[in-house]
Formats: sequence, C-alpha cells, structure tokens
Amino acid sequence: MDIFSFLDTCRALALDGADIHMSGLKNTGHPHLKAVRRRALDMGLSISCLGVTTEFGRSAEAVPKEVEKAREAIDVGMFLGAPVLRVFVGSAPSEDQTKEAFQRGVEALRKTAEIGAEAGMPVALQNHSGLTSTGADMLAFHKAVNHPNFTLLLDTGHFAGREGPGGPKIAGTTYNDYYRSLEQVAPITQFVRVKFYEPDASGHEKYIDYNRVLNILRAVHYNGFLGVVYEGKEDATQAIPRCVRFMRQVMKV
Repeated sequence: MDIFSFLDTCRALALDGADIHMSGLKNTGHPHLKAVRRRALDMGLSISCLGVTTEFGRSAEAVPKEVEKAREAIDVGMFLGAPVLRVFVGSAPSEDQTKEAFQRGVEALRKTAEIGAEAGMPVALQNHSGLTSTGADMLAFHKAVNHPNFTLLLDTGHFAGREGPGGPKIAGTTYNDYYRSLEQVAPITQFVRVKFYEPDASGHEKYIDYNRVLNILRAVHYNGFLGVVYEGKEDATQAIPRCVRFMRQVMKV
C-alpha cells in the first residue's frame, strides 16, 4: 500500500484524518508532497500527525544524524500541514547506562523542539521504548526538556503492566500501573494512538479496556485525534474496520 492508497483507505473508512509516517512517503521532494497534500484534500482528510523514527538513547555519535532526520521531518510536516511531529527517544545501550541515555535524550529532544519552534511545528515524544516504559518516565522527560514547543504523545500499547504482545515488560507491574501511566500522560497529550492486538468479532481489544481509556481521556477533556493502530496477526483489511467501528461505539458512551 502506497501513501495514496493509504489515504484512499482512510476515506473509505470515513475517518477524519491520516497519521502519516515519513517511511510511508515515496520521497520528500515537493512534487510528491504536493500530490500527497492534494490527495488528502480531495479525500476530505486532515494530516493529523507526522511521525519520524528517531533513536537518541543508544549512541551519542548517532544523535546529530537523528536530529537531522527530525529536522527534515519538520520541514515535511510543515509542508503537509501536520499539526505535530511525533518522535521517539529510543533506549539505553545497556541498563547501567540509563542515566546517560536519559540525559542524551533530553538534550536531543530539546534541540528538536527548538528546531520545531523555529518552523512552527510542535514536537511530541511518543512512549515507545525502554526509556519511556511508564508514565513517570514520560513526565521526567517532559520536565527535563522544559521547552514550550515540546509535548507528549500517548500510545496506549506501550506502557508496562499491560498483558499481551508488544510493549515494555517490567517485572511486578500490573494493569494498575498501566492505567496509572495513561492517567499521568493524558493531561499533556494532544494525540492518542489506540493500539489493537487481538480484536474480537466486535472489535473489542482483548488486552486494553477502551471504555476505561476513553473515560481517562474524557476526564481531562481530551479533544484530539484517536489514531487506530493495528498490530495483530489477522488480515488488517478485515480487522481494522472492526476496530474503527468499535472505537466509534466507545466514543458515543
């Protein structure tokens, strides 16, 4: 599926927006980006978010290249009209180097936020690595980066304590820890990615209580997108429509 088929599929599902990743673009030249922007307009879709995979934690030598990757994504996001860039901080090279990796990530995220501020693109850290396994981890980055153009992005699949495939595993954590992490990040986030791993015939996700998740978001008056992300083994063309219908039902409760 190329980017144009993806946008067509989003329209066929009657979605409001499309969460695009840099890897889904054929290239970053203006002719291609113009065509993507026009197709989104023709489909009545907002570009809800632009993602780029950055890894700041593992190697100090790699950080400059990763920051440049984010800089290019900021330019692309501004051209496409995306309201926010989602980035990743990555993981520590080893457990005994977590402190150094955290500080390296803080500095790189602050630099990325500064670049985004110059362009007019907010930068949001997504919880999706060993360094962001809990809500407390995310709040620590938010506090340490301390930049007005930096925010957090909530991924329902990647906090410790949740059972099932994917996501970080920390011994001793439970679903109480998992939902507490969601509660910690919810007041700050402007974008939420809702993960599905084993949706049943009605689209209900086996490992996440989305009624509870939506109540957490309602409690903080969240008014942004819910990006449906399917990471299961079933044919996505069969599973995703069920997930979309299920989320619409949950949103109406």
